[in-house]
Amino acid sequence: MIKTHTKLVDENDNAFGFKMISGKPRVSMSPYFIDIAEGNVPDHGFVSKFGYDPDTSASDIEVWDGSVAYNYAAAAETLYLSSSDNNDDQVYEIQGLDANWEPQTTTVTCTGFAGSVLPGTWIRTFRIKNLGATNNAGIIYLSTDTDTTGDGIPNPLTTVRAQISVGRNQTLMAIWSVPNDYTAYLTSFYATAAATTTKTTQMVLWVRPYGGVFQTKKIFSINSGSSADLRYDFPLKIEERSDVRITANSSATSQVAAGFDAWYEKD
Repeated sequence: MIKTHTKLVDENDNAFGFKMISGKPRVSMSPYFIDIAEGNVPDHGFVSKFGYDPDTSASDIEVWDGSVAYNYAAAAETLYLSSSDNNDDQVYEIQGLDANWEPQTTTVTCTGFAGSVLPGTWIRTFRIKNLGATNNAGIIYLSTDTDTTGDGIPNPLTTVRAQISVGRNQTLMAIWSVPNDYTAYLTSFYATAAATTTKTTQMVLWVRPYGGVFQTKKIFSINSGSSADLRYDFPLKIEERSDVRITANSSATSQVAAGFDAWYEKD
């Protein structure tokens, strides 16, 4: 019997094969995004950012829990976690980027009014999650302020980098930054608005390249009680260390929710 062998080679005639699992070649039949979500594609990640602002204004304000213009760190900072309720003692997970814009995640136990210091320094923070067994009773703040006033509320509030509203257990901020040595591809974003009377809200998707200014990438208006869901036929390419945000600008006070989805891959 004659045995035959099939060999795969690349454009440089270098042999390559498939990853083998239990004697069978690992060939994915899943959609690319599902494989990324399952962790099957090395050096790839995904992000789903969603924000909420219960009190929009007549200026371009980021959609996040703070309801005021967001302040980005100019350099890596030491951060503190505190609560406006002294009984909050849950463990919280913080996600962001370190001084080199590399992804980092840590856990910190909240100690109520007293500020619990985070390890390392942070150039960006874009998510906090309550890992405890009880809802947060107060507002959870992540800021550069050690809270010398002793009430858990940073002073001034411009020092806040992220916060969790009472009982939400997770930040609601349509803000994100691309890690170092990665390129992101934004695939979709959405926005909804609500108010007791008819109002118009202008929604803007912005990208700020590293060292540059925020550039408008998409803009549209929605009326009270309306929503918009936009999907890119060709994903929006975003370079490393870029900041991404969604802002809302309402003709009068309104409640707005907005978010976006993206995947990112190592360069």
